[in-house]
Amino acid sequence: MQPKRAAPVAVGLSREAIIAAALAEIDSGGLRNFSLRGLARSLGVNTNVIVWHVGDRDTLMAEVLQLVLHDTLPARRSGQDWRGWLRELFVRFRAAVRRHPNTAPLIGADTVSNLRPDFELVEGILAALSDAGVPEDRLCDTYNAVQAALVGFVTQELAQLPTEDLPSWQAGIQANLAGVDAARYPHLVRLLPRMTNRAFILRWQNGAAMPMDGSFGIFVDHVIAGLEASLPRRAAPGPKMRRRPARA
Repeated sequence: MQPKRAAPVAVGLSREAIIAAALAEIDSGGLRNFSLRGLARSLGVNTNVIVWHVGDRDTLMAEVLQLVLHDTLPARRSGQDWRGWLRELFVRFRAAVRRHPNTAPLIGADTVSNLRPDFELVEGILAALSDAGVPEDRLCDTYNAVQAALVGFVTQELAQLPTEDLPSWQAGIQANLAGVDAARYPHLVRLLPRMTNRAFILRWQNGAAMPMDGSFGIFVDHVIAGLEASLPRRAAPGPKMRRRPARA
């Protein structure tokens, strides 16, 4: 029998240190420029060491996102209703990703891949929806709607910018906006001063540089109001019956 090959090791290197180093590289150089080889070079180890400690690139990315989102789930406070809890979840989730905006593209991919399913997040949302009175047969669909809303705004707000010739791309957008035909797009032209570089499609910076705080607040209000409007109506109590006076 051949002797077992020893595990690749590096003195002082741990799984947690590798994940933290990967997040730091993504923060500084962007997701498109990240690679296991580059991370290994910066750590002064062989790529096999990273794979041994953490796993392949997909696994590492799932761990990085887990680190980014590790403190987003609100505690259930006494007296807090489901609306307040959901609102706090949306705010905390967005704040966590805004601290590491280059990881935003990972959110949707990780949601599908389930390499590190966050059971506490799923349980928290289901508990809030149950408290709200969502019927059992609609919990799955309503959960999916909340999860999509949680991820959707943030990933679009922090969408990645082009990496090649960014100044030319930004100048092109500004030139297009300056030449919008007022006769054909009257509402757009009238509102351009308020929407330029502050609205989806009409911007050349993402939410890392130009946060959409007001839009996010309205978005969360609508999500919660829409959810509440979809709940089964409780029958209002009818008028009390008057007793007829007894006949003599």
